[in-house]
Amino acid sequence: MNFNKSFYRKVLGTLCIVVSVAVSFTYFITQRFGKNNSVENFDYVNGNYVEFINVGQGDCALIASKGKYCLIDTGTAESYPKIKKELDGKGIKNIDIIIISHFHADHTGSLQGIVNNYNVANLIFPPEYPDTTVSNDVLYAKKECIAEDGEFYVAKTGQRIEIGDFELTVLLQTGDFSEENNRSLCIMAKIFDKKFFFTGDAEMSEESLLLEQGYNIDCDVLKVPHHGGRTSSTQKFLDECKPEYAVISCAAKNQYSHPHKETLKRLKKAKTKIYYTKNKGSVTFVYDNNKLSVITEK
Repeated sequence: MNFNKSFYRKVLGTLCIVVSVAVSFTYFITQRFGKNNSVENFDYVNGNYVEFINVGQGDCALIASKGKYCLIDTGTAESYPKIKKELDGKGIKNIDIIIISHFHADHTGSLQGIVNNYNVANLIFPPEYPDTTVSNDVLYAKKECIAEDGEFYVAKTGQRIEIGDFELTVLLQTGDFSEENNRSLCIMAKIFDKKFFFTGDAEMSEESLLLEQGYNIDCDVLKVPHHGGRTSSTQKFLDECKPEYAVISCAAKNQYSHPHKETLKRLKKAKTKIYYTKNKGSVTFVYDNNKLSVITEK
């Protein structure tokens, strides 16, 4: 059988296209879901997961379950494009709840942008004190949320919130301290037998109060308090938490030297597997088939 050069060129061209598509798809999967992707065919629309979004030197976590969504903190103002990319990439238009742990700008910075561009059903703030400083952007976001028929609440100790299969409990609405970090809401998010502990910027004083009041803070995943700072995550606190995983949300080469080497030493002593957003990017914990799997952006 006679094959001319034109035929071979067509075959070669087709093979090149197939290889190119395969390589592009592999690159997309690696970039979107990370090199540690251990979950195949996971339903990100109706499934259960917690994503610690890489917002640099700040905090922002997305809790998702059965098409319901909750944000705990909103990072810095500069991190809004990153948060928007994550939300839009998942097709999220409606946010059921936004919870602000405390009023520092690295936890509230993108609140206004989110309220302006997404349908926010509920907004929850920590209690305010006479010396609490709340930025105009945060006050505007609160006003805008209410104007768009959203509900506004002040968190209370013991308050329970449902997000699909997740149950969130406000363990401590605030510590009675003058430092804003120690007024952080502490929230336990439970899905069946797995627990995620969100601690805002709580420092030693608030950690001690949690222990003194006898809260059950045993958890599978700990959002490390105050970006891994030295004045948080005492050994006694970590011994009570007993986390299998810890996530430290911080920027590379940040001015605070977060995470501090003493904090890392204590976490390692607690035999905790540590993930840093500064080098792993966004970190996602998928709950599927009664177990947690970890996916990193990088």
